[in-house]
Amino acid sequence: MKFLYAVRGWIFYLLLSVTIVGLALAVLPAKLAGCSLRWRYDRLCRPWAKLVLRLLKVVCGVDVKATGMENMPDSGPVVVLSKHQSAWDPFWLGAYLKQPACFLYKRSLHRIPVLGWIFWSMEMLAVDRSKGRTAFEHFMETGPEFLKRGWWICLFPEGTRVPPGEHVRYKTGGARFACATGTPILPVAHTAGTCWPKNSVAKIPGTIRVSVGPLIETRGRDPHEVTAEVEAWIEAEVERLYGENASR
Repeated sequence: MKFLYAVRGWIFYLLLSVTIVGLALAVLPAKLAGCSLRWRYDRLCRPWAKLVLRLLKVVCGVDVKATGMENMPDSGPVVVLSKHQSAWDPFWLGAYLKQPACFLYKRSLHRIPVLGWIFWSMEMLAVDRSKGRTAFEHFMETGPEFLKRGWWICLFPEGTRVPPGEHVRYKTGGARFACATGTPILPVAHTAGTCWPKNSVAKIPGTIRVSVGPLIETRGRDPHEVTAEVEAWIEAEVERLYGENASR
């Protein structure tokens, strides 16, 4: 069975590679032609992310069930802090957040052929992590401009992909930014690591459960206090979602 999961995983990645090339060939000309960033996102990137999730379901048998979608506001600035278990997370956030998702990522990704062209074309929050504190200061300076333009800034407070059953202390950067700008936080919990394991080609058939939590207000609050609240909600919700899967 593991062999079959791996074969299906390779087929999925092959198809994913084809779609990445297609997206690059669409996004680059759109940027050069002067199409707005919002147009490029809504007409090209969001449909692409939904296509990838559809391929994941058809090829690998991985479905998604989301609850709490009503907790997403229709408009206004939001900082999204999400559980991070695998490479699946950005696809779902990019596809189903009500406003465009802006990710903080390493500037070095621009050097990757094809995929790097897409990152460059979408003009998101690229930082040079080798510069340490300076990189975070750059984020604090440029991030508010994205909020003003209607983008929701998405961060993974764990700082790395954490497999199911493991735990790392959440970093305060996302909460510090949210508190400094008075922006509410939208917490997102999910169980993607059970179907899309970290560093694994194989994809395990099943249902990824997603839960979107109520907004957490940040104005006038201490970032450490806010981080602790976000961590407590996400981790407790993940355990509840695992319990739901086990009971079925």
